[in-house]
Amino acid sequence: MSKSMQPPTSRTKVARMLALVAMAWTLLNAFSAMAIDVPSTVMALRLKNAITGGLMPSSDPLFAQMVTLVAAGNVKGAALVAANSKYFANYLARRLALQMQSPSLDASGMTDNDASAFLVAHFVGGGGAVARISTIWSENATYLVVSPSTGAPIHAADLSDDDLATVDWTQMVRVGGQQDITGTYLPVSVVGGYTTLSDRANDNSFAMFGATAGTNLRMIEGIWQIATGFALLDVASPAVEVELVPRFVPVYDPNFFHGQGQTACIACHGGGMASVGHGYATVANVFDFTEDGFTYIANPTVRTMKSLGSDPNQRNRNLTCDLTRTPTPVCNPNSFDVDSAQSWDVAKTWSETGVLSAMGWKGPTTGKGLQQLGYAIAQSWVVYQFFTQRVIGELCPLGTFTSAEVSAIAASANPWADPAGTDDIRTIVAGVASSPGCL
Repeated sequence: MSKSMQPPTSRTKVARMLALVAMAWTLLNAFSAMAIDVPSTVMALRLKNAITGGLMPSSDPLFAQMVTLVAAGNVKGAALVAANSKYFANYLARRLALQMQSPSLDASGMTDNDASAFLVAHFVGGGGAVARISTIWSENATYLVVSPSTGAPIHAADLSDDDLATVDWTQMVRVGGQQDITGTYLPVSVVGGYTTLSDRANDNSFAMFGATAGTNLRMIEGIWQIATGFALLDVASPAVEVELVPRFVPVYDPNFFHGQGQTACIACHGGGMASVGHGYATVANVFDFTEDGFTYIANPTVRTMKSLGSDPNQRNRNLTCDLTRTPTPVCNPNSFDVDSAQSWDVAKTWSETGVLSAMGWKGPTTGKGLQQLGYAIAQSWVVYQFFTQRVIGELCPLGTFTSAEVSAIAASANPWADPAGTDDIRTIVAGVASSPGCL
């Protein structure tokens, strides 16, 4: 009989028995500890699953840290641990970023692109940048993702399926400046943060949504809607000069001045998000998205001027705007139209109607260029309020939050509040997730 098959001796049996007793004692202690800590563990599980989408494994030391914090009564601290992890970046931060590629805020069917990577970087501080909400509509930079397979920085749209499964969205590389599809650098004044980032055709970016065909109204309206959560009619005002209505809107439309069973055209096109003076002039003739991709137009011609309508073949007629011609051109002869030297002025109509007050506007009311407008928008109270509402919808759609609590959570992230907030969306995430209304 081989040595390995010989029956165990009495000494061996005793040793094994002692080992089993020791193991049982260890397990008993573990189970006892677990029994005492079940509520904390359950709470930590709920937090990590909500904030990281279940990506954080329970074996990760961060989870043990969360359990300890919950047990100590620091539920918000535990939520912050999850929000500061790479798992949050890979799940909720990425999801919020993909949603922001159109005003529908629907991530379904969306794909990673330069615009979404830029947003993730601002949500989690990727690429060495500080996490910052206030610059997502204005920073002049591009963020590349580090490929797990090669270790090289690449555009987000170049991530393979295998890379997507293992990529760490907190590991990015910041590149100064933004370029269009031709490699032309955008002048700083026309940069709109994530809204002017796109490196290829059909990339599902905000630039593709806003600048494809049309007149670029979708672009300026989308910036306002995504930033504030307001709809077109929420900011419409009929008390406005006809000159602020874009050139392509026909002044002879029976609904132009007085809506017949609908809101008057002038209320949205002249007094709302589509107004020349409320930012339309910053994008209308500057950007296009063709079958090749996102293009910056440094020297617009009449044929490329989207402010003159969607049809390039009719733009010259609309510019001349001779209403005696047949067929009648689609135009507003009184419009200021748009040019690159134009200023924006959000105080026009919006100060009298209370829109700026509803937004909690803190920034300048006048300026030049899309970058200045984007930075001014981000100083509004409503930006942080709307982010808070979005996070509530993601983490606890059936929760109960008072308006005062929503405002308090928003203030904790609003850098222009008193005291100043963190400017970090993870503060909002932790505040929402740890709220009694969400638990």
